[in-house]
Amino acid sequence: MNCIIVDDDKGCIDTLETILKKYCPQLQIVGSAGNISDAVQLINSRSPQLVFLDVEIGSETGFDLFNYFSSPEFEVVFTTAHEKYALKAIKSSCYDFLLKPVVIQEVVSVVSKLEKEKKGTSGQNVNVLMDNLKSKDNNLQKIAIPSVEGYAFINVSDIISLEADGKYTKIVTNSGLRSLSTKNIGEFEELLNSNLFFRTHKSWIINLDHVKKFLKTESQVLLSNDTTADVSFRKKDEFLKLFNKA
Repeated sequence: MNCIIVDDDKGCIDTLETILKKYCPQLQIVGSAGNISDAVQLINSRSPQLVFLDVEIGSETGFDLFNYFSSPEFEVVFTTAHEKYALKAIKSSCYDFLLKPVVIQEVVSVVSKLEKEKKGTSGQNVNVLMDNLKSKDNNLQKIAIPSVEGYAFINVSDIISLEADGKYTKIVTNSGLRSLSTKNIGEFEELLNSNLFFRTHKSWIINLDHVKKFLKTESQVLLSNDTTADVSFRKKDEFLKLFNKA
């Protein structure tokens, strides 16, 4: 797999190159760029399958690259020194990332994951990323749901419930769409707006806008699609307070 590194810090490029050459010999580094313009030329001339892309590049951002490649034919792994900077948007669109200073084990893990899954990203992944970056309140508008087959792209407000299924997560929307995601339910809890989504149980997250009724005897909540979700004993009081019923 051919790859390039896009970063305005030569030291960061050198560090990542050293790690890749020693621990990821299956990758062939075919070039590096210190700005978006040079990156565009390099991608057009060398056609890499993978781009390691810094989030902050001088006065530009790595996201500016998608102004030139709206439906990229290459995978992207973002690199950033800022743990919280745009990470929700990156995760929501199913792009991988590395925190600086990069760690050998994390680099190897990301490369291994890309080789194993080989799902590829698309223009829709880019659209999810860019739409969420534009969100003024830092809350996700859309989300890419990774599954064994590929991705489903869903408006966050359309999600009714998420239910843990081992290491996977069942997601139900108000259109009747049912998806089985390869992300675990904890990963979704970190991504979704806690003012709209509530984890009622270790196995359940629900959209509060889709709550119809609390079933006290069963300790369950009835949702807008007439399905029920469990409410654990330790979450019950907190849940009821949201509706001023405690």
